[in-house]
Amino acid sequence: MATTASLSFAASLGAPATSRRAVRSRARSRVVRASVEIEPGSDPAPDASPAPAQIVVFGSNGKTGARCVQYAARAGIPVTACTRSGSWSPQNINLTSDERSLVTAAAGDVAKASAAELTSTLQGAGACIFAASASPSGGSPQDVDKAGLVAVARACIAANVPRLVIVSSGSVSKPLSPVYVFLNLFGGIMRAKIEGEDAVRSLYFKRDGADYVVVRPGGLTEDEPRGVGAIELNQGDDKSGRISRSDVAAICVEAAVGANGCVGNSTFECYWADSAKGLDAVGFSNMMGGTNTDGDYVSGMERRGNTWNEIFAGLKADAPGIAQQGVGPSL
Repeated sequence: MATTASLSFAASLGAPATSRRAVRSRARSRVVRASVEIEPGSDPAPDASPAPAQIVVFGSNGKTGARCVQYAARAGIPVTACTRSGSWSPQNINLTSDERSLVTAAAGDVAKASAAELTSTLQGAGACIFAASASPSGGSPQDVDKAGLVAVARACIAANVPRLVIVSSGSVSKPLSPVYVFLNLFGGIMRAKIEGEDAVRSLYFKRDGADYVVVRPGGLTEDEPRGVGAIELNQGDDKSGRISRSDVAAICVEAAVGANGCVGNSTFECYWADSAKGLDAVGFSNMMGGTNTDGDYVSGMERRGNTWNEIFAGLKADAPGIAQQGVGPSL
C-alpha cells in the first residue's frame, strides 16, 4: 500500500481531523511495513512515495469496484466513488465511520457523462481505477467497456492524472480460447474489452507524465481475500485461474498508488497460484474448483511474492504502440 494524502485534504471532507489523523497514522504504519524490510526495534523508514491526493473509482457500485473503494478507504486513502446514480450504496461492504468519511460519492456514468464532466471529476486525482463494465442497467459492452473506457482515459489525460488502472479480463486477447468464446457470447464483451485496452495503449503512446496499468483477472469469486502471497501474476495472456474480487481490488489499488514498483504502461494477468491453468483447461477447472498439479503449464513469466514490491518486480511494460490482438485500435 502507500501512505495517505495530506491532512488538509482529509479535513476538507468534513471528518474530525483527530480521527482522520489516527486512521492515517495506522495506515501509514501498515504501508511502510508492507513495503520495506524493517530491522527489529528500528523505526520505519520515511515514505519516499506519498499516496495520491485521491483515487477515483468508476464502477464503484459494482462488485469489484466497491471492493476497490473499500480497500483504499481501509488503507486511509481518500477515494471518490463514481456511480451512475451519484450515490454509493454497495452491499456487503463494511467500513468504520472514520474509513467511510474518506469516501466521497460522485456521479460518473462512463457511457453518458460528457468529457467536461469526467475531466472535472478527475481534477486533482493521483490515480483512477476503471472498474465499470456492461450490465443490464448500465449500458452495452461497446458503450461501457470500450467507449466508456476511452472516454475516461481521455479525461485522465486532460486532468493530468498520473495513472489509470483498468480492470479487464483474462484471455481477452485470445479470441480462440474457450473462455473468450464463451464470455464473448454476452454482447461481444470480450471484443469490446480488448478494443478498449488497445485504444488506451494508443492514447498513452509516447506520453510523458501519465501511464496505464491493465489488470486481467481470472474467474472472479466472492471468497475472502487470500492476500498477496497467494496470488500469481503473469504476462502473455496464456494462463489464468480463479481469484477473489477482494484480491483483485487490492492489486488495483496497490498498482494505482505506484509506490510498490508496478511498472507503468503494463498489462498482466492475476489469479490464485494454486488455481493456475493454461487457457485450454482453465474454464472447466474454474467451474469445478480445480487446483493445479505437477506438469501444469508454465509460461516462464510467472511473478510471485510475499509483498507487493516482490510480486510487481520484473513486470514488463507493453511494447509501445502495439495492439494486443494484432489489429489496430479503433478509436
